Amino acid sequence: MSDEDNEVKYDAESPEGSHSLYRSLTNVAANEAASNKSVRERSASQNIMYHSTRISSKYHPKKPANSPTVTIFLLLNTMLGSGILNQPGVFAESGIIGGIVGYIIAGIASWYGLVVLTASGVHTNIFDFSAVANYAFGKTGETIVDISIVVLCFGAQLGYVLIVGSISADLLRSWGCSGDVCSDILVTIVSVGVLITPMCLFRHFGHMGILSLLSIAATIGVAILVWAFGPYQHVIDHHEEDYEMFSPYGFLASAGSIVFAISCSSGNFQAFVSTEEEFQDQEHWDIITGISVGAGSLICASMGLVGYISFGSDTEGNVLDNFSGHGYDIFKLLMVIHLILYIPVNFIIMRYSLVKICSGLKSEDLHETSHIAITVALVAFSTGIVLALMATGYTSGAALSLILNLAGGIGGKFSLSFMIFYDFLSGSLSTLIMPAAIYMKLMPQGTSMYRNSAVLLVLGIIVMVVVVTFTILGMF
Repeated sequence: MSDEDNEVKYDAESPEGSHSLYRSLTNVAANEAASNKSVRERSASQNIMYHSTRISSKYHPKKPANSPTVTIFLLLNTMLGSGILNQPGVFAESGIIGGIVGYIIAGIASWYGLVVLTASGVHTNIFDFSAVANYAFGKTGETIVDISIVVLCFGAQLGYVLIVGSISADLLRSWGCSGDVCSDILVTIVSVGVLITPMCLFRHFGHMGILSLLSIAATIGVAILVWAFGPYQHVIDHHEEDYEMFSPYGFLASAGSIVFAISCSSGNFQAFVSTEEEFQDQEHWDIITGISVGAGSLICASMGLVGYISFGSDTEGNVLDNFSGHGYDIFKLLMVIHLILYIPVNFIIMRYSLVKICSGLKSEDLHETSHIAITVALVAFSTGIVLALMATGYTSGAALSLILNLAGGIGGKFSLSFMIFYDFLSGSLSTLIMPAAIYMKLMPQGTSMYRNSAVLLVLGIIVMVVVVTFTILGMF
């Protein structure tokens, strides 16, 4: 068929021809406008490509599509780091009533932070924490969120590597190993190089779903130690039953410990986009996060309560220190396994924000060479800091105290308090303050969620100020 045959001839003198010409020109203009809009949208998408949740890359495998059950375990693993070991100490500090009330308040607040954060993402169709902050507050908001996440995760990384190395070395030496082969330094290097680094090479947060199942299983094993054997130790060691019921000072001072133990906002959107698509909506996500935060709060609170009732005033900052003898070694080994499986989850979140700060790109879209180089460099840097402390002759407890002093927290024998203070300063921003502030900036006023977000914002600021104040006072 010739071009002439394809041409439509219009008779300008006839009404039908005039209307046909008008419709044709209108369609052409509309198609051109749509084409230009598409070009502009593609260009904008390239400039802020991390706003999209459907970007593919030849450098990494297909994004995971986890079931809601796997996602719940993934979020649980994001929450339950070694902070769980400090929860009996939380009840010893705040009292039985103080600990229970603290967990109820912190659990509801942490979950609602996830609800309003997700609502903001759904409203803007942006499923990236710092990108939503950028949309609401510009580059400043994005930077605050990314820096808080990096600080949160990096502080945890240092502490977790130190705990893995020191507990593993202690176990080996208690089993008869001697010499440099069982030193803290060598055991830490081997643990990180052989066990942790390969898992840190995973690109997607969602790829850690199955490993999270194993990690939570190990955590439950440690909890069983406290639930089942804590009362047994109470009887044979004849611990006193003079319990603190409520301490106002301890209640306020321990707020950071509780929020830190059940915080998972830094991985919220990464878990969201790695869940099966039919569950990527507000209604389903509220249920998934509610179950996750509820289960995490129940595990931590019950472990804290039983641990405190078992050991009373003798409760250690790290509850594992209350259990001595080789019969309990299996539980310490389970804690090491949990942290080895937990560190890569924490690391992937940290790498994601750090790469975005430096390049504006998503870390999973990096070229293979860049991805490996950045991963190895970050793992080596954080491990190097821990090894440097060990090499100078510090014991594990002294090394923790030094990290603590640099971070500005409170000390203790093999205590986890340095992570709790250090991470709470950044964790309170990402868990309570920023989700509420973002929602209030983007969403209409007058709704119940808006008013609740205002309450959450004020609560986050008050708790952060109180934790900082009480921590500083506790140093003198």
